[in-house]
Amino acid sequence: MRGLCIGLALGGFVLGTSACNPSKTKMQLGIPGTGVDMTVTQAKPRGGYLDTELQGDGFTLRTWLPASELCQRVVSAEAPVRYSSNSSYGTFILGDDRCEAIGIADLREWRNRRPRQTSRVIPSGRASYGVVYQDEEVSFLRGSFPLVGLLGFSGMGDSIAVVPNTALCQGPIGRDTSTIEYFHGGRNVLTLSSSEGRCNIEGLIRPLSGADVQP
Repeated sequence: MRGLCIGLALGGFVLGTSACNPSKTKMQLGIPGTGVDMTVTQAKPRGGYLDTELQGDGFTLRTWLPASELCQRVVSAEAPVRYSSNSSYGTFILGDDRCEAIGIADLREWRNRRPRQTSRVIPSGRASYGVVYQDEEVSFLRGSFPLVGLLGFSGMGDSIAVVPNTALCQGPIGRDTSTIEYFHGGRNVLTLSSSEGRCNIEGLIRPLSGADVQP
């Protein structure tokens, strides 16, 4: 059983330590219908979303939720939140309230869930987008990002890529097109290219729909 606790990751979330424990194993396997109790450590509003971090028993999660009244109730309460693997990116439950995650974070962990590829070819494509939100830490780029399906993310030609406001990312942030690359292994996962280097995409989010903002 110990082998199940190493090298596994729950798509869409940042997982912390690799120590084996039952709660973390449930999270990493992502078996539909399973769930664990967690505590919210951050629910920071960013551009209509909640950049949310949670603490479990020996591990942490990061995910993106819509900033609806319902989801704010779920993650702002002091009571433990229940995570359930019954939707694409997970559902958080508090009493009768249920909030579905709307994006993925830590793309390296998401990639680790996919079948391992041995190809040395680096797939690439042309991303086209515009800036729809910025703060001191991140920028949201909305548009078409080829290759996101390699991570199991359903972009449908309209996604939001979250990039850090670092020097390497200022080139892609300041343009409306960039080369996007996907790496089968290593530190990089999805990047946007610039003359300064590669800007790492650190999250992917589905644009909000009317249903996402219902109270």
